[in-house]
Amino acid sequence: MLKAQSGVCAEPNLHGLTLFCNVMTDDVDSMRRKLARIPAIITELDDRFSESMLNGFVAIGADYWDVIYPETKPVYLHRFPELQQADREAPRQPFDLLLQIRSDRFDANYLAGRTLLEWLGYDIEVVDQLRTFRYLDGRDLTGFIDAPDNPKGLRKRAVALLDKEQDQEFAGGSYLLLQKFRHDLRHWDHLGGDRQQQIMGRDKVTGERLPEAEIEGVTHASKTRLISDDEQPIPLLRQNMPWGDLREQGLLALYLSQQPKAVNDWLKQRYYEDEQGNYDPLLDYTQAVTNASFFVPSPDFLNQHSYPAQPEHNQGSDTTE
Repeated sequence: MLKAQSGVCAEPNLHGLTLFCNVMTDDVDSMRRKLARIPAIITELDDRFSESMLNGFVAIGADYWDVIYPETKPVYLHRFPELQQADREAPRQPFDLLLQIRSDRFDANYLAGRTLLEWLGYDIEVVDQLRTFRYLDGRDLTGFIDAPDNPKGLRKRAVALLDKEQDQEFAGGSYLLLQKFRHDLRHWDHLGGDRQQQIMGRDKVTGERLPEAEIEGVTHASKTRLISDDEQPIPLLRQNMPWGDLREQGLLALYLSQQPKAVNDWLKQRYYEDEQGNYDPLLDYTQAVTNASFFVPSPDFLNQHSYPAQPEHNQGSDTTE
């Protein structure tokens, strides 16, 4: 079975810590060695706090990839797509690295974060950090079950991870698109339950889709269905968690996939009006304030590239006069 970093296909946890980082050193060889050690550090911490189900990963930013691994690159790794129409937009903020840690103990996440930052040292700076948490029984702060159609079990690996037939070198890795949403909960709560259900297209308690006869207009459920325009399934695993305090709140959305182009199209379906002038109505009550694109390499890839490749010798030039 393909070996991925532990946080890619992990089951939901109670607490999360996400660190948005930029690299401050030009020593590429040193950074490669440090990145290669991160999955092992997370495994060691998981062994230490085994009851907390600790997991995580390091992801490489689309812009930084060409710096750290210039000799090879995932075929579809590009910047986060341009998404802007009317007052709906998703501005890009490129980051070099993303460190994601999740477990059922906040203190374990805190210690893991400190351990990773001590390992990386002054070679990086933390641009932003975000604490996330599980809300009620896996709900977004809107009160609705988050991503009720998310794949389960081994299906997670099938949609999130590249296999050897797709890309031999990057097998076990995953493309990651990230959006940090800030919700307007005051406006949302003022709508009331019935109107909220009409916007979401789902029952607020069960998460089940509302019958078509009860739906008025376009819904969030219809605009986020995991079926493409040509009726093909969109391979997408969402590892989302709410974030916030009593002043501002939202959702950290992590979209993991083996086919990022399909996810890009899925995002555009939400932001851009269709022929009938419809878009995802939930976007009237939330805004993606941070958006970025990454690749999550497998531990094998990180280890294989932890040292610079040796130059090849030209056998034909080895002559004597």
